[in-house]
Amino acid sequence: MSKVEYVPAIGEQFNSVWKRGLDYKGFDMKFFTDKSHFNYNIGLQSCYYGMEGVGKGCDLQDNNYRKLIGYPKDKVLIGDSGGFQIASFKKKGLVCNLTPLKSLRWQEANCDIGMNLDVPPTLDKVPSFSEFNDALKVSVDNFKLFESKRENYKLKLYNVLHGETIKHMDIWYNAVKDFNFDGWAVGMKPPWDSMIQAMGFMYLWEKGEFDKSSFTGVHFFGTSGKHVCPTLAYCASKLKKQKVTYDSSSYNIGSIYRTYYLPYDIGPSLSFGEKFKVQNPNITSLPCRCPVCNSIDDINDLNGKDIYAGTLISLHNMWQYVQFNDTLNGLVNQKDKFVDYLNKINIDKKTLVSFDFIDFAMEHGLDKAVKKFNNWLISQTIDKTKQRGIWDY
Repeated sequence: MSKVEYVPAIGEQFNSVWKRGLDYKGFDMKFFTDKSHFNYNIGLQSCYYGMEGVGKGCDLQDNNYRKLIGYPKDKVLIGDSGGFQIASFKKKGLVCNLTPLKSLRWQEANCDIGMNLDVPPTLDKVPSFSEFNDALKVSVDNFKLFESKRENYKLKLYNVLHGETIKHMDIWYNAVKDFNFDGWAVGMKPPWDSMIQAMGFMYLWEKGEFDKSSFTGVHFFGTSGKHVCPTLAYCASKLKKQKVTYDSSSYNIGSIYRTYYLPYDIGPSLSFGEKFKVQNPNITSLPCRCPVCNSIDDINDLNGKDIYAGTLISLHNMWQYVQFNDTLNGLVNQKDKFVDYLNKINIDKKTLVSFDFIDFAMEHGLDKAVKKFNNWLISQTIDKTKQRGIWDY
């Protein structure tokens, strides 16, 4: 049985801290060395920010980024192709200097798992049919380049699936399914919708992708909400030994807003910095014994304006995600205990229904499952203002 792995997406502030060699009481402010508060085995970096952080060109023979941050050879580094950044620049009327070949070469030079350079059909709204097809066309061209120009076959390259409806997934899948890659990444939107993520997984399951000898793993893009992670753990439990991962930078709210997640229940939080005296002024000690909080003698260290405060809170938040993920993996193999635990922490009903959806689809097929659970597959769009049916565009 596979276990799902939470993958922290490396924030820009970490690149700055690491390049400057800053430490806190002897801890190196990383999460992957013996000098770190805790030593985690996997991370993700967008090649756009990886190249920007290094400030040098990319050469297959020169592992610039990995060497720069001291990322160990025995840890897994996943590369994000930079498609989101390209789309974001385009939306703002700007041109991103990241090219498909630069993306490929950077991932080959630095990563153990890489993503094909897809163009997301949408960032913040429901795509029109023409927008979806335009994104697919550019993505297919990029995938062709990745397949033909690939040099480092130790890097596991993942194909990418998009589409919020069965029709969209059919169109996208049929256009990309024959590329010779090593796994799949699921880019279903909205990322916080557990049923949509389950449907993406089951779509690939039904197509037989997980049974192919070339298949090494599946990755879920940009999601880590507490109502989605249980569904991803349940998906992973249905596979044998393949790698199942999901990434998110949500923990980095510590650096951005000084928001500190409380243990055991990702969501509630304390505020530090300028908001501390307004929102929780009577808190005098940290309500956590994680490795990060154990190193902090004075709670006011988290109220400072320097980069240390935000980075420490982010590392604390990351630990909460790691612990939550471990709890899910520990319980998922006994469904009644798993569901009981999730009920205790007020997980959405939709998340619990996603388990039944997965089981039903495996036994009766995805088509029948979509029809049976159609009401649960009507999800909010990305801007949270509209409703759409799973069969609709």
